[in-house]
Amino acid sequence: MGIRSASHAARWITIGATVLLAPLAMAAGRAPTAQECAAHPTNPAVQGGCIVINRKLGNCMACHVIAGTTMDGNIGPQLKDLRAHFPNKAALFAQVYDPTMNDPHTAMPPFGKDRILTKAQIREVVDFLWTL
Repeated sequence: MGIRSASHAARWITIGATVLLAPLAMAAGRAPTAQECAAHPTNPAVQGGCIVINRKLGNCMACHVIAGTTMDGNIGPQLKDLRAHFPNKAALFAQVYDPTMNDPHTAMPPFGKDRILTKAQIREVVDFLWTL
């Protein structure tokens, strides 16, 4: 392979890596934008972020402060550093699925138990929350 061919290959590898990693970068540490959600992302963490900001689905920012959103709620805790509060994704999934298991008097709706979100949607939300 000549210098020109190697340079060309390296450029395409860089472009390919950027394309593959871009959806993950969108979700890392902040909620995706409406424009990012309108692009129909395939990354589960970004899809979860889109559920979180969707007023017809998660609408999490109505109660929580979430980086990347403009509507900050003040009922629930700020959603950040969740890895420090939950030992693993399964524990976080359980909290979103039915928070009344940990606190019977919580204001947080049981998204799974009450079928507000499907288990698949909750898994995507958890994938997103794990990036915060």
